[in-house]
Amino acid sequence: MKKAILCVLLTLSMSVSAFALEVPTDTVVQNLNGSQQVIKTFTIPADQDPQSLIEQPFELEGYLYTFTDIVKTENTVEESKPHTEVITVETDKNDLALILQQLKPTVEFDDGTFKGTLALDHTSLNTEASGYAAKSYTVSEVKTIGRLDRNDMSYVPSTTVKNGRTLSLADVEWQVTGTDLVGETLVPSSYQAVATYSARVPYQAATGYITTAEYTGEITREGVESITYVLTYLGTKVGIAHVLSNVGGFFAANWLVLVVGAAMGAAVIFGIVYASYVRRHRAAHAEADDDGASFSEEETE
Repeated sequence: MKKAILCVLLTLSMSVSAFALEVPTDTVVQNLNGSQQVIKTFTIPADQDPQSLIEQPFELEGYLYTFTDIVKTENTVEESKPHTEVITVETDKNDLALILQQLKPTVEFDDGTFKGTLALDHTSLNTEASGYAAKSYTVSEVKTIGRLDRNDMSYVPSTTVKNGRTLSLADVEWQVTGTDLVGETLVPSSYQAVATYSARVPYQAATGYITTAEYTGEITREGVESITYVLTYLGTKVGIAHVLSNVGGFFAANWLVLVVGAAMGAAVIFGIVYASYVRRHRAAHAEADDDGASFSEEETE
């Protein structure tokens, strides 16, 4: 039972007030016009709660310091830097006029931190095919062969060469270039052949074009980067007032422990008094019984 009570008391007494975890960037102890002060400076992120910086009353070099004031200063930032943004557009043809129709002269940039207006750099345009498809075209050549004494295909070559490419005979047209009178009839005496040669040439044709363009300019960011808080604590000399303050603070912070302890102490004292009373009462009864027994013996005699 005693061990259980002791554990409860220890657990309750371990409750302490929370103090600021931040480390001040500057601490000044001064006496200004008779006012003893400790001034602590903190610089923290803008989204942090400044209440975590305030400390409970503390003692330093014979003075008890208590929080009195906090001053807030926002630390703004303004930064500029050059930035380049790459934009791509697609067109069916590699046509500069068509490409420029799809590119705005300026664009607005905003990434949540930096903002700015960027302008198109025309010298940065680069166009490439987005894909290819297999196609072909016809290369042809027409040759006239003559004067021939007859329209004989043996006079017409089956192939010819144009710009280093071999073309095959596709068609021949025979033309009469001269006649002779045989009897009363004119008959052809010479011919020429108009030969057509051709070949199919395969090639890869672009299916579309992609143009990359650069937009350049200055971007800036503005806002509150951090906040500086200056906390002032006023000090009083340690004395009876300090003792009373500590006692009051102790009672305020540990009232539950004191109430439980007082109740348990009262219970223990009550138990001790009650046990003493029971012992005395029993002893008195025992003595009375002994006296009665002695008296009875004397009467008997």
